[in-house]
Amino acid sequence: MTFLDNHRGPFLFCVTRPHKTKNAHYTTEWLKGSVDRHDVEDEARALLNDPRDTIISVHAWSEREQQFAGGYTRAVTSR
Repeated sequence: MTFLDNHRGPFLFCVTRPHKTKNAHYTTEWLKGSVDRHDVEDEARALLNDPRDTIISVHAWSEREQQFAGGYTRAVTSR
């Protein structure tokens, strides 16, 4: 069971990335466009697994409910 079982969407994504110059700081960005409930997990995983980007988490905002419904996080790896 996931948060998608309790929320219909559509959803907006807010992504988090490490700050480029400040260690242990992060930036967030709202991505444009709505995501259908049935595509949320696949699209979030695609963003997290993109080797060209540094996204570490994707949070799903329910447009209908005006609240964060859930999210996905990249597995932490030591450097």
